[in-house]
Amino acid sequence: MSSRKTQIAAIYAAGVLQGSAFVLVPSLGKILAGAPYHYSAAAYGLLYFPEIGGAILGGLAAGILQRRAGSPTVLRTGLFVNALGMALLVLASLTQGRIAYGAILTETLCLGLGFGLTLATLNPYAALLFPRTPTTAITVLNGLIGAATALAPLALHACSANGHWGIFPLMLLIGFGLLLFVAPPPHRADAGERVHRAMLPFALAVLIYGIAEGSFSSWAQVYVGRVHRADAFTATLALSAFWAGMTTLRLLLGVVPERGGAQRVLFALSALGIGLCFAALAWMSGAHALVAGFAVAGAACSIYYPYVMAYGLALWPQQSVALAGLLVAALMIGEGTGSLAPGTLQSVAALPRLYLAMTLLALPLGFFAWTLPQRRDSPLLRSGGRPT
Repeated sequence: MSSRKTQIAAIYAAGVLQGSAFVLVPSLGKILAGAPYHYSAAAYGLLYFPEIGGAILGGLAAGILQRRAGSPTVLRTGLFVNALGMALLVLASLTQGRIAYGAILTETLCLGLGFGLTLATLNPYAALLFPRTPTTAITVLNGLIGAATALAPLALHACSANGHWGIFPLMLLIGFGLLLFVAPPPHRADAGERVHRAMLPFALAVLIYGIAEGSFSSWAQVYVGRVHRADAFTATLALSAFWAGMTTLRLLLGVVPERGGAQRVLFALSALGIGLCFAALAWMSGAHALVAGFAVAGAACSIYYPYVMAYGLALWPQQSVALAGLLVAALMIGEGTGSLAPGTLQSVAALPRLYLAMTLLALPLGFFAWTLPQRRDSPLLRSGGRPT
């Protein structure tokens, strides 16, 4: 296997491992509520804050570290922190009480930092390895991350059913450890790398998108199970359908040509589809219709974030890690807002009404879907200039 093929395999394998690791804590909810852990809802909920905060910090710090030490160091640091997090999770599987809780709490911080650092480099590396089809490369990468996100809970359940749930994080630990020995592609740091003001519209687009994705994914089970009184399996199926819809369409649309207007049309349709799905779900009531609705919502969300990332990287190829880190941080801020805000706002309005109000997110999402590609195609870029 050639060096380039090894590097491609390593970058996409890192994405699969990262997607698998990032959903471990949500997947452990039932296990941690039972023996021998018996964590309360408050204790379990606290686990998410270090993860979100760490991901934001890791994404913002990636550009600084890249400027000082280069992209390979950023990626290896992210992989190492992820491996450390998996080791702590293995420790938690072998212990209980305060030791286990402290290990899991520290693991979520490590995993957040690793997520921010790793994704800040994986997206630029995908574009670097496939310079003729960068949007396709980034879309497929995120599709594989989504597939891992959907399948990891099943793998964890299988390990638990066969005697020990710690086997799965141990497998991920070995995977992250092996990738540390694969040399990433060289990627020169721009001596003046920093976050430019012109990058902020891309970050705002991702933040708003993150609110939409978080509102769909974090509340799918509650919306179907509690609001519409479906059984537990159907509620879980709705969440799985959301991720499956997102992953499937990302992989299918990976073959869309880079040239021509097809990608721009899909970008705009994604924004419109997100708004329409919020409106449709607000009026739906049947269990099967709701599961299908969340599947379509996942499909509508599929390419928005990868396309924003790809358009931004095309504008700032020499400052890609700073940009990607900024967008990862924006995504996590949006995800956190979309996950937490509906819980607070339900004291004012029921969740279906909140979903109906979120239809308005299509307006700014559509605005950015129309304007961001124009920035990529600007004469400034074609002449080799760089936005400031």
